[in-house]
Amino acid sequence: MGPVAERRPGMALLLLAALWLGACSGDPRDNPAWTLGGEPGLLFVIKQYYERNAMEEGGLCASPLLEGVTRSRVTEEDDRLTVDLGYYYTDMVRDGDDCDRFRLLRCGVMRECQGFAERTFVVGRQGDWLRVQEMSGERKGRVWQPKPPPWASPPETPSAASGRSDP
Repeated sequence: MGPVAERRPGMALLLLAALWLGACSGDPRDNPAWTLGGEPGLLFVIKQYYERNAMEEGGLCASPLLEGVTRSRVTEEDDRLTVDLGYYYTDMVRDGDDCDRFRLLRCGVMRECQGFAERTFVVGRQGDWLRVQEMSGERKGRVWQPKPPPWASPPETPSAASGRSDP
């Protein structure tokens, strides 16, 4: 087998990896899976905020993952959206994979976190992007907000709106 034939599997794998990464990138507003209540990208913003700031089951589930939506209701007032969300969650740490015959004690201590819950989110519009302003339910001590995506224009500041520039 020549050197060209030996490189083909590697090139094919590299091409496949590039295609896979390309499918994962992009604007969540363009993906209909992230649309909630007719608002493109709304579920993506809520999921990011929830997974960084929420806790479940009295703090036992400190790394929850929003796995699915069971129901949603979105109401709009001015530039704020109120989202009542029913969802299914699991936990990144307490996911039940610690239970095997060699870790019987750990399985009892590290019980699996999963369940159905409901929360209300208040999401505001700032320029071209959405930002969670409030979330009901248990939360971690500090609040984490994602940075605006590169495609979003930043919200206008009062000095920019008046045409002045501050020193």
